[in-house]
Amino acid sequence: MTVHRPQGAGSLSPRIWPLDLSRFDRNPKLTALEKRAIASALQFRNDRNPRWVRAHERELSRLLKPIRKIVAYIEMVESAHSAVTAVLVIQMKKRGSSFWAWRRSDWVDILGRTYEEFEDKYVKQECRNYLAAFAYIAAKLTDIHLLGRFTTNVLAERIFGKHAVEEAASQAQAALRRIGYGNTLGSKKVPTALCKVLMANWSPNLGDITVEVLIHVRETSPSLNTREAIVPLSRALRSLGVIAEDIDPRIGRRKPDEAATTNVPPLWAQLSARWRDTTTLEPKSYMGLYYNLMKVGRWIAANDQSLVSPGAWTYESASRYVAALVRSKIGDTTVRNRAIAKKIGKPLSPRSIAQNLSALRAFFRDCQEWNWIERRFDPVRAFRLPKAVRAKIAPDPRVIEDAIWAKLLWAGLNLSAADLPKLPRRTESAPEISFYPIEMVRAVAITWLFGALRNDELVRLRVGCTRWQREDVVVEGTFEILPKDAVCWLDIPVNKTHAQYTKPTDRPVGEAIAVWESVRSIPPPQVDPKTGELVHYLFSCRGMRVGDSYVNQRLIPTLCAKAGIPENDARGRLTSHRARATLASQLFNSKDPMSLFEIQQFLGHRSPAATQHYVRVTPTKLAKRYADAGYLDRNLRTIQVLIDRDAITSGAAARGEPWQYYDLCHGWCTNAYFSQCAHRMACAKCAFYVPKGSARSQMLEARSNLQLMLQSIPLTDEEKAAVEEGAELFDQLCKRLEDIPTPAGPTPRELGNSRATEG
Repeated sequence: MTVHRPQGAGSLSPRIWPLDLSRFDRNPKLTALEKRAIASALQFRNDRNPRWVRAHERELSRLLKPIRKIVAYIEMVESAHSAVTAVLVIQMKKRGSSFWAWRRSDWVDILGRTYEEFEDKYVKQECRNYLAAFAYIAAKLTDIHLLGRFTTNVLAERIFGKHAVEEAASQAQAALRRIGYGNTLGSKKVPTALCKVLMANWSPNLGDITVEVLIHVRETSPSLNTREAIVPLSRALRSLGVIAEDIDPRIGRRKPDEAATTNVPPLWAQLSARWRDTTTLEPKSYMGLYYNLMKVGRWIAANDQSLVSPGAWTYESASRYVAALVRSKIGDTTVRNRAIAKKIGKPLSPRSIAQNLSALRAFFRDCQEWNWIERRFDPVRAFRLPKAVRAKIAPDPRVIEDAIWAKLLWAGLNLSAADLPKLPRRTESAPEISFYPIEMVRAVAITWLFGALRNDELVRLRVGCTRWQREDVVVEGTFEILPKDAVCWLDIPVNKTHAQYTKPTDRPVGEAIAVWESVRSIPPPQVDPKTGELVHYLFSCRGMRVGDSYVNQRLIPTLCAKAGIPENDARGRLTSHRARATLASQLFNSKDPMSLFEIQQFLGHRSPAATQHYVRVTPTKLAKRYADAGYLDRNLRTIQVLIDRDAITSGAAARGEPWQYYDLCHGWCTNAYFSQCAHRMACAKCAFYVPKGSARSQMLEARSNLQLMLQSIPLTDEEKAAVEEGAELFDQLCKRLEDIPTPAGPTPRELGNSRATEG
């Protein structure tokens, strides 16, 4: 009997199923006549001859007609037809019911979980694949994965027809190639996964596939290849318009909520989950807050069960929790795992404390505003971060050293395909390939090195985000000219603190992006999580933009390996955000530096206060500015001192004779305590003074055993002012010292009067 398959079964048309089994008698019970006929037929069974049941055609016609209809549809060979019929008749006798009554567990028991198990039951009957196709059609046994290993492609072709399966696979592979997948992945993984999806969906049409079916196959398939292939298959289907959104690679890996609620009171966990599902924060933000709320729940379970309801909290209970949090250790309220095993028992970091209190502020504030609980206290005040903890938290952009940064720049500008990490080869003869094209990796690297972008801004750049200045432009308010093609303009998407804006970047950025745009495939648009828009991401390959962790986990290690530098320096690990701080610092310390406000616009900061954390004066520039300030010269006066070594060796110094002479330019001071004399800047010419040109001075200069040295004398504020600001202040200093006694006894006024009398 021949059954004609529908044309175009592999198209995107609505579901078409050619077999109508509803017209058959599907009574699960066997009549007495059917039971006797089955027993009689089995006595004369011939597995090589499909007509061995013909002698009981009239008694078994209700059962044989649908069997032959299905056998003809799947184009079963004659020998397999006889074997399948024999297995069905044997099992109907054993189970006392028609095959219409058999459930999934019955079919799994009949077919076994391996070929060997099936053959042991039915003495080498080579019909297991055909019988599985029969079970799929007659009993809708779509969970083929329960039967262990199967030649999935062959089974799907028997169920839907070879033409339909090949057409569906061809469409999927063509879509994969359009969005950037290579032939290796498309030809070896996706077709098999597609066959499983088609069988699970009970239709050979790509247009009937839903996201739910893809997730079901991914979660239930024991094959790693199938689970990995579902993600690219979903991207191909999205590009064809079959589904609205592709499968998140993280779905099905683990269910964090089950582990997160461990030892958390049910009521607290329920309300926290309700808040998580209601808040308008972004997933990355609210999931971090949610996990911190689970930590609070474990503290409640261990310390005060009366606080399981948020409405029971007061200022007193809030203050008790804040105090306990500050004193807590790692592991006290965390589900212990390998990730924190080495940290258990250590104090919580200030940032961890701040994040925990931030979660409580957001949770209680929203619960009060949404009228879930009564407003009994102000969460902002009650869960304020203690000053002692806040003082330990400060922005630390961690600028990368110039020498290391120069090597990273060289590595990014000279990156080649040979430098990229390679995917494992399936066979020794298979060529080595990289996960991403070199053009895209180079564009990402150069944009990171020159753009000073946040990681979120970098991965969310859109196609067409660059443009060139094609003519000379006069800078507003000046006569300066910005030459054409001097810079490339880069459009930055909406970020956490700033609306969309445009910044100038260096030429290599625009050139690298232009090369990538010329060779990139055209994947379907994706939803921007921040704006909700459908956008074409610039750094997108195989239907998906690069991940948030790509720069830190893949790109920077690749550049470090290329440059021959470690992935860590004295300030920690090299991360994407450190490039932002490094660029800001270099622009601030350049020969013709940008101002703080200009750097603020370049970085996209909301206020200059944020920019101040990013700009760091380099040690060299700081040292130059310090030297130019002349701090030492301003506060010290260096004076020449002559030491009379003859007076020291002869013992004259011990008898009180002068032995050191301070050079005052116009004379010498023989006072040993000159540095403490109030008249050192305006000598009153007391008895310790020896004028130059006098006989005593000439005798001093004639001595051969003199030693010259320099001594620094600290200056008072008045003396510094007199030195720096001129004669007027010097005269004021002299007037103030007129009545102050000199080391010899008389005051300058008295010394002046005596000189006048002598004259």
